[in-house]
Amino acid sequence: MRTKIDFYIKNKDNYIVAFLLFCVSILTFVYYFYFLDLQNLPYADAISRLNIARKVIDNVTPGLTQVGNVWLPLPQILMLPFIWNNYLWHSGIAGYLMSGTMYIIGGVFVYKSAKLLSKSIIASFFSLGVYALNINLLYLQTTAMSESIFMCSLASTIYFFLKWFTNRDASSLILAALSISAMTLIRYEGLALLIPSIPMVFFYSYLKERNYHHAEGNTFLYTTLACLGFALWTLYLTVIFGDPLYWKNYYATPQATGGAEAAFTQAKSFSAAFWQYTTSFIWMVGIIPSLFALVGTIIMLISSYYKRNWIFLPLLLPLSIFLFMVLTLQRNTPIVQPDLTWHNILSGQTSLGTGFNVRYGLLLLPWASILSVYVFKLRLPALSLLVFMLMLIQFHTYWSPDYTVIYKIPDKINKKPYSEFTMWIQQNYEGGKILISAGSMEDQMFQTGLNYSSFIHEGTGKYWKESLDNPSRYAKWVVIDYGHSSDAIAMHMNRKDILEREYELVYQERQLKVFKKSSDPYFQID
Repeated sequence: MRTKIDFYIKNKDNYIVAFLLFCVSILTFVYYFYFLDLQNLPYADAISRLNIARKVIDNVTPGLTQVGNVWLPLPQILMLPFIWNNYLWHSGIAGYLMSGTMYIIGGVFVYKSAKLLSKSIIASFFSLGVYALNINLLYLQTTAMSESIFMCSLASTIYFFLKWFTNRDASSLILAALSISAMTLIRYEGLALLIPSIPMVFFYSYLKERNYHHAEGNTFLYTTLACLGFALWTLYLTVIFGDPLYWKNYYATPQATGGAEAAFTQAKSFSAAFWQYTTSFIWMVGIIPSLFALVGTIIMLISSYYKRNWIFLPLLLPLSIFLFMVLTLQRNTPIVQPDLTWHNILSGQTSLGTGFNVRYGLLLLPWASILSVYVFKLRLPALSLLVFMLMLIQFHTYWSPDYTVIYKIPDKINKKPYSEFTMWIQQNYEGGKILISAGSMEDQMFQTGLNYSSFIHEGTGKYWKESLDNPSRYAKWVVIDYGHSSDAIAMHMNRKDILEREYELVYQERQLKVFKKSSDPYFQID
């Protein structure tokens, strides 16, 4: 009993950190959910991720095969315990319960890493503040997006590697491997961390033990566990879709980056891509924390040199994600953002400008927060006061944007209105399956409030394929958006004569048309 009490006393600051993060997370969610009227829903792909999770249990063809083939599955899988409830699904709370929890856990790991490096609770709290009070993370952790859970896995990876470099405990190495394994099931940037981490483990093991077989054993154990997640994903793609690299082949198509005519799909030089991602990183993390991270990195390298330690290896490892993003930006990854200029910095309107995928720059926030502790731990009262004042400058812009030292994602979020089509469906739907393309109508499917088992869409296997040949086989309703380039029905329906002969046009909104069959379909789907 005394040992447990000593453990709780020794780690009480960790519990305080977790409680504070919990309070911040809840208050932020209530603000966006209640006071801003469901502003946790409309950002980018949040609805799509909620729907992917829902399709696993609510679909014409439910099952784990519905977790998809392009987006990695772990965020959607973690929503499954909550997504079964209609209210949790349509309100987005199911996504928040996943992202908010990961925000809290990630913050604890940021704090513990900073404390491990600085041995200072105050300096570690400052580092935690860089992470936990970042307005973009605060917003994204209220949504069903993948950034919060990715940053949690990155923070845990850094922490367990730091512990392993400090005490060479096998359990820390195992936990680091499992953290990276989870990361490779969240976003493909995790592969950029996985690949260089393997030689790093071998090098450090051999350097410290001077035993090749011991280093080989550590590396084999680490590699097996670290690669496990992505290996299972590859096996899943092979078995279900017959292509282990389905995601890679998809991202090579113009469709993945906005179409062949999109200006941002064109290749660019390495230097242009480097500056583009640097800009994204600075806008998302904030100019002031970015400077702290840069200075902290320099101090860390100097300290490692004079102390003759190798702690810089795990602390520089996350920069492989930076390199990965630069290389993908060279090809066709789209990021559209305001230029990093004095004019935009001195303007309070910059965050109202276009910010397409600028959130990619946020992925390294845990790394920047942890490196900042080298600035915060300097025992210079004047410097500490300066650091505190600089942080206040950034926080001031959250509420009074007279200038822009951080691009704020929430400023550009507009709630998606219910279309006339959605309201019409809600008023006139009388049962029966609806043939519809999720590629073009995902948001509208969500907004109708209908269960996913009401729809025949791209993820319903044979029912979808057979309906493109003969819509009257299963569908009572057919919804087609002829004006959307991703509407698969408009592009691939083979028997339009059946549509014209057996269905009646009952609704039209611009180029969107709804057809209804006067009689029942030939076959009923339970």
